[in-house]
Amino acid sequence: MSVAVWLGAAPPHRSIRWLDGALATAAKFDNATAIAAGDQTWLDLAADRANRANLPSIGVVTELKLDYLGWAQIVAGAMRYLEATTLLVDEVSRPERFPEVAAIADQLDAVQLTRIVALAPDGSVVHASRVSGRELQTIRVRGPAVIGIRIAGPPIDEYPTPIPSSAMKRLDLPALGLDPLVLGHRALPPRSNPQTKKSVDRIVEHLSIHRAPRRP
Repeated sequence: MSVAVWLGAAPPHRSIRWLDGALATAAKFDNATAIAAGDQTWLDLAADRANRANLPSIGVVTELKLDYLGWAQIVAGAMRYLEATTLLVDEVSRPERFPEVAAIADQLDAVQLTRIVALAPDGSVVHASRVSGRELQTIRVRGPAVIGIRIAGPPIDEYPTPIPSSAMKRLDLPALGLDPLVLGHRALPPRSNPQTKKSVDRIVEHLSIHRAPRRP
């Protein structure tokens, strides 16, 4: 079984413990590899945390800001590059991680599981514990799968600022068989910054609503 873990395309919104938990879970498997994408600063952090978990890592360097369907294409390309069959996804660190599980599974034609709180390899089978309401389900997984996990690492007060690391193998989009121009169609629209109206403009606008219409 060849396993990879997707760390996402940006630093965690929540505690870095979830990132560490995903890496520690992947480390239970033989020959697991961490995958990250995005700008150099984030890739340095991802490489640092992967090194601490004794996992090799690859980073897809891109300045694109994509929706979850765009990132799913990049992850699928990285999985094919690694010839990996099972992918773990840290689905807690950022809100977009959760929908990425389904999108990546669709790209890879693999089964998907979410809300996994415990995972244990057993030869060609993976034993997964999943939270469903108030119940804890135990599932045996065989074959290609994309598994969203919610497993935290140990508490940490702070972590050192990562430095550029040569341990992470950097790849560009063409190396994964992806065209940046085509993938750019999945880019998120830029946030609009409407100009704030001046006080006098707001007053005039308010009065115009309540002003009686002129008679012809």
